[in-house]
Amino acid sequence: MNYTKYDANKSTDSKLFRFTSSGTIGDVSKMVHYTVTDKTDLYNLAFGDLKYDKENEQYFIDDEIVTGNGDIREVLATVAHTAYDFTQTYPNATIFFRGSDKRRTNLYKRAIHLNLNELSKTFNIFGARMNKNGDILDHPFDYKEDFDGFLIKRK
Repeated sequence: MNYTKYDANKSTDSKLFRFTSSGTIGDVSKMVHYTVTDKTDLYNLAFGDLKYDKENEQYFIDDEIVTGNGDIREVLATVAHTAYDFTQTYPNATIFFRGSDKRRTNLYKRAIHLNLNELSKTFNIFGARMNKNGDILDHPFDYKEDFDGFLIKRK
């Protein structure tokens, strides 16, 4: 994506990325986490603000919060950059992602649409629909269609 992106620190296995969003409300820690699913080479991309649960003494990703830091383009460009990095390490991986609600899923669809030419140079991009059994079915990406999420795979 042709936007400024933040520097992200990654784990040694390239499945966890942490960066700081800097904007109108200050600095906010963000995290991207790629987790394997029960399907071979299918990974879920989780993303959001990094929070600390004092009661359980552990960090977690809050993917429902609206940060409102005024830097959504930079944040999404950073998340997209982690997909490039992740798939360099795991070239056979397919990444599934969706928003925590319909509004966010549509935001991701718009971001894909606006950057489709660039993203398509590296990735095959599909819209994803879930069937009643919870299986993820891929469909050609079409901005005019509604999807439950998206799938990308390095070419």
